[in-house]
Amino acid sequence: MRFIIRFDKQITFKLCPMQSDKGERLLKAYKVKDPLSSMVVIDKNQLYKQSDAVLFIATQLGFPFSLTKVFKLLPKGFRDRMYDWVGRNRYRFFGKQTQCKLLTEEQKQHFL
Repeated sequence: MRFIIRFDKQITFKLCPMQSDKGERLLKAYKVKDPLSSMVVIDKNQLYKQSDAVLFIATQLGFPFSLTKVFKLLPKGFRDRMYDWVGRNRYRFFGKQTQCKLLTEEQKQHFL
């Protein structure tokens, strides 16, 4: 979420908490099982999960992030295992926030 808010200057993506009413309706409509274990992106009625979601976001953000599309050449199973590994180690790599920051009015535009 912080990454998207920081780098999505065109506000291409609209974020939605999975536990919100709207989020729960979307997850149910797309039959997403175990949503808290994965990132989910819905674009033009297409569902992307795990590494596919990350790569979709990166390619939409433009250069230099779009260079990550080269990872689509790797087998999805391998990419998803790497996604899970990064997820398990995310606090070690990216740090852990002790409290939520209040969003600015500009940042609020990134949410449904």
